[in-house]
Amino acid sequence: MSAPFPIYVIALENAHARRKVISERLGALGLAFTFIDAVYGKNLAEDEIGNLTTRARQKYLPHPLSKGAIGAGLSHLAAWQKIAASDAPMALILEDDAILDKEIENILHHLRLLEDRIDIVNLHFRGGRPLTDIVPLSGTYWLSSCRYNSIGAESYVITRKAATDLAKQYLPMMYEVDLFLNRWWDHGLHILTVNPPVVSEDESPTTIGYPAEKAGWAENSWWHQILRRLNRIGTSFTKRRRYPWMIAAIKKRLSGADLKGKNQPAEFPDLAQWAAKD
Repeated sequence: MSAPFPIYVIALENAHARRKVISERLGALGLAFTFIDAVYGKNLAEDEIGNLTTRARQKYLPHPLSKGAIGAGLSHLAAWQKIAASDAPMALILEDDAILDKEIENILHHLRLLEDRIDIVNLHFRGGRPLTDIVPLSGTYWLSSCRYNSIGAESYVITRKAATDLAKQYLPMMYEVDLFLNRWWDHGLHILTVNPPVVSEDESPTTIGYPAEKAGWAENSWWHQILRRLNRIGTSFTKRRRYPWMIAAIKKRLSGADLKGKNQPAEFPDLAQWAAKD
């Protein structure tokens, strides 16, 4: 049994050692994949950065996007565009430091059955905020929601429709790609997490180039600081107010209650088995 949809691994073209490691990890599981050549942000010219980003970010965050973050964003954008242009219903996107659990293949097959019920499903979980279990996916695995919002972009399954939506919304860049990906209240897509996670990071140093220290804005007045604080409060209020509604919408969608010709009760069985019967 192999993956039921494409797998894309984001890696720098000249990162030979990292490509070798991730190739061996996926090969050991019998999973075929395709590399997406990552964009090395440090090579971007200043005029390119100006066209790719927006100064509106200064109203929300105390530092501009680093070249490394822009490169990472462009790399994921390339993956979304490739998926959007394909005929595959969904795909798995991995970064090159991913460690995959042996159960990942079964999880991917279960998620394939949910094409019309999901948008984005993280296969990793970094912690920070608690997970809220939504529905049993299969066996001991659940589809869960990270309370308010998750982080990370090292491993996620994304549908073709969701990839199309993200690709249209991402430029000009306001946020790092992992923040943007999980800001459901902005892009309107549902974010779920496989619990327990089936992917982790190997803690290798980044090759894309996130800086250890982030530069501040050249002009950073007291007004900018006040505006950022107000926007931070507004964002926090928005996601907390909308979170219960989002969870209700996810439950309805996963149950199949909003799918034409479906009439499934809200008490969830093993979702993968149920979806296989439809």
